[in-house]
Amino acid sequence: MSYVLDFESKHLYDSRLEGITVDVCLTAGREHYVSFAAKVDTGAAQCFFRREYADVLGLAADRGQRVTFSTVNSTFEAFGHELTIRVMDIEFDSVIYFFPDYSIKRDVLGRRGWLDRVRLGIVDYESTLYLSAYNEA
Repeated sequence: MSYVLDFESKHLYDSRLEGITVDVCLTAGREHYVSFAAKVDTGAAQCFFRREYADVLGLAADRGQRVTFSTVNSTFEAFGHELTIRVMDIEFDSVIYFFPDYSIKRDVLGRRGWLDRVRLGIVDYESTLYLSAYNEA
C-alpha cells in the first residue's frame, strides 16, 4: 500500500545547522511585525519565542496568559499572546508564548499553535521540508 500527500510549499534547510530551521514572521495588528529563524520542534507543546520579539511587537510579554510548562527535568513559565504567524507563505492566527527571561535564546515552532494547523513532510536525507495549511486540499 502507498500513500500520496500534496504540499503547497517546499523548503530546503541547512543540514549543517542544529535542527530544522525555517523563517517565521509574527504580526501584532497592522503595524508591528518581526521576522526571524526558528526551529521545528515536534516535541514542544507550544510555540515559544524570545522575550525581545514581544518587545518589537509592542507587547508587554508578561501581561499575556501565564502558563507553567513541564519538561523532563524542569518547569518554566511563558506568556501567551494571540498573534498572526507566517511560515513559508502559510499564515494564520495562533496563541504563541514568549519566555519571560531575556536570557533564553530559543525559538521553536511546536505542536499546538503551529504543527496542529499544517501538514508537514520531512525528508531529512534530502534536507527538505514540505508544508501546506491543514485545511488545504
